[in-house]
Amino acid sequence: MTTGFSGFDDRLNDLLARQAEKSGLSTDEFIRGAVVDRLVRQLSEDQDSDVGALLRALQEGSEKGVGPAEVTRVFGTPIDDPDRLAAVARTGLMDTGSDAGYDRIVRMVADALSAPSAAFSLLDDKRQYFKSALGLPAELGGAQEVPMDGSICRYAIDLGQPLVVEDARLNDILKDHPSVQGNLLVSYLGIPLTDDAGHSVGTLCVWDQRPRQWTTGHVQILQDLAWIIRERVFE
Repeated sequence: MTTGFSGFDDRLNDLLARQAEKSGLSTDEFIRGAVVDRLVRQLSEDQDSDVGALLRALQEGSEKGVGPAEVTRVFGTPIDDPDRLAAVARTGLMDTGSDAGYDRIVRMVADALSAPSAAFSLLDDKRQYFKSALGLPAELGGAQEVPMDGSICRYAIDLGQPLVVEDARLNDILKDHPSVQGNLLVSYLGIPLTDDAGHSVGTLCVWDQRPRQWTTGHVQILQDLAWIIRERVFE
């Protein structure tokens, strides 16, 4: 008997396993990605959904030659760059509290990547502010921010492209980071949120307290969902 998705016969489970392998994902991850794809399509058709409106705008942009590929261009502005800090201020989102729309997207991110922790954050030159987050460490005591020396996302900002860390304990730069030394984070995947001028104002990220092998499929899912947030931030 083939092990697979409940309700599928052996043939369907074999097909599912093969397609997941081709995508570089486990069967569970492939199923979650498919669910997110279907959810995105359904939300796109929902005239009463804020997220649906964002997705329709994204689709229109893609037809004009604008799409998620722009997010992956390597911009890389320093964390203390004055123009980047001005771009952060223009978002008007620092210290503004929770937002149901962003919360839904962050939950979708965590579910799609089977990650215990996910966040949409903004970073100035002194701190990382969690606009929406799941699974923040209890050590924060309910605080919605960390000082810059406690941030991993700052490296995604500096890099200007997806930051993929499978085991920070083996990374020469990150192994001595306070979050790693404090066992708050072992693996990390983050996408910088970049405006049209190339300034990264924040990140959409996931992290885990155990090593993770992030695949190209994981990165693509996070990029797609980061694009939804980007459109909302810079609308």
